Amino acid sequence: MPASFPKAVIFDLDNTLHSLLLARIRAAEVLAIHLDDPLGELTLRFLNGDKPTLVTDTLTPYLTERDNLSDDLLTTCSWLYFAVERNCLEPFSGIAELLSALRSAEVRLAVITNSKEVDALDRLKTLGLLEYFTAVIAPETFGVKKPNPLVYQKTLELLGVSADEAVMIGDRLDRDVIPAREVGMRAVHAVYGSFEAGEEGAVEDVEGIWKILEQTSVQKQ
Repeated sequence: MPASFPKAVIFDLDNTLHSLLLARIRAAEVLAIHLDDPLGELTLRFLNGDKPTLVTDTLTPYLTERDNLSDDLLTTCSWLYFAVERNCLEPFSGIAELLSALRSAEVRLAVITNSKEVDALDRLKTLGLLEYFTAVIAPETFGVKKPNPLVYQKTLELLGVSADEAVMIGDRLDRDVIPAREVGMRAVHAVYGSFEAGEEGAVEDVEGIWKILEQTSVQKQ
């Protein structure tokens, strides 16, 4: 393996490898048009929601307030939302090239996500990125999820590397960066996929990840 890379690199999935945020906005906008919501109130509600019950928890009160709630409409809206969201998934520019280079260098690659395993695998397949990863770690994998540092420790054990031989990359300080550092890993705050304010040294594009990974190796030599 070239000296320019660590032994293992672990990625967050959503808003790190791709923009789920942008896909959600586009899906919500299509749904707002379908429901005749020209002011975009529904889009704002979606942006303030979270997985895994985003659609049901957002649509149910919205349709109730409009006296328009029914099982059929809720089912149709859910199907439309997820169909558009899935169709809008694409990797960030440069991500596929980065993963390909890391795999060619025999770097062990993993994803840690708080999404359900079935959803994570589906998104990675849709993105065309699943083949690059040795492991996809979801809450079901070890029975714990981010920000519990145990999920990072167990992933390192699964990959067969020590904390100082791995780098974690993610868009959330609270879920991705801080708990990874708690187990001794170097962690990179990737802010290009979120609205979160970046810490000092945060990367604002995929090119920044290349530089961080190379610097990590240089510092270890």
